[in-house]
Amino acid sequence: METFLHAVSSVTLILLLTMVGYICGARHWMGAETKAFISKFLQTIAVPFMCIYSLQVNLSQDLLAQSGGMLLNTFLCCVLNFVLAFLIGRLLKIPHRSLGVFMVMCALSNCVFIGLAMCTELFGEVARPYVMIYYCVSTSFTQVVGMALIRWSGTNESGLSWSSFVRLLKMPTIWAVVIGFLLMLADVQLPSLVLTFARYMNNLVTPLALLLTGYIIHEIGLKSLRIDVPMAVVLLFRFLFAPALCFLLCALFGITGLARSVFIVEAAMPVVTQTVVASAEYGADEQFAAQGAAISTLACFIVTPVLMLIL
Repeated sequence: METFLHAVSSVTLILLLTMVGYICGARHWMGAETKAFISKFLQTIAVPFMCIYSLQVNLSQDLLAQSGGMLLNTFLCCVLNFVLAFLIGRLLKIPHRSLGVFMVMCALSNCVFIGLAMCTELFGEVARPYVMIYYCVSTSFTQVVGMALIRWSGTNESGLSWSSFVRLLKMPTIWAVVIGFLLMLADVQLPSLVLTFARYMNNLVTPLALLLTGYIIHEIGLKSLRIDVPMAVVLLFRFLFAPALCFLLCALFGITGLARSVFIVEAAMPVVTQTVVASAEYGADEQFAAQGAAISTLACFIVTPVLMLIL
């Protein structure tokens, strides 16, 4: 019961911060330009410094030795989710314009904007390195496989190209994770001035990400939300199939304790918000993507405390 109450308290705090973003949107204090700025700032500055800071402060040699199995766990979880989502999508005869979006929403989670905040509130700062490990693989799938599938849905052309991999290699967050691991391998400690600056950037990520999430929910509009059969399947993937598969893979690779809990919570997070942006850009089913992002985000505030009872 204590764990459940702590989870409820953590989820309530995150919900309140998200509601502030929603209210800012409703009052027209935030608009499209503010949304674009916060998203760009987080992805290119705050999150990369958060990665370096978290790995510098919380990464240990023991964790580094275990990271291979953790990376493989997340990789297989993404691959199997994509395969299963494709088979179910074909079985449900989901239209081509929605199929790629459906697969991405089923297979990939919002592991930073919502997941990082959730894991930090539930488990404390020590959870951040495990979040970074999960994020490193998940964002690679998002940028290469996820964007390719959405482009395929919108244009009927293969989205897999060399430019997809180049775009991945240009992501500051990917390089930040690599640098964090290399610093640990070389046993190099950053100067206190750099580490202090990184800590300030680290502290900005969660509140700004949740404000952005709240604004996106406002932008989508609560009145437009509805749950049909494909959306119900997406929710089952996000909150049942994906975390259950992650649990099985953790057992297979011997991942236990805090790492297992973080990975399962990350696997049960909402639809990654970049799905909505990419769907609009490539002409895929933007409405379907927007509904999935909003409904799954709202649902995770109910699901997470229940999940913590099981963990």
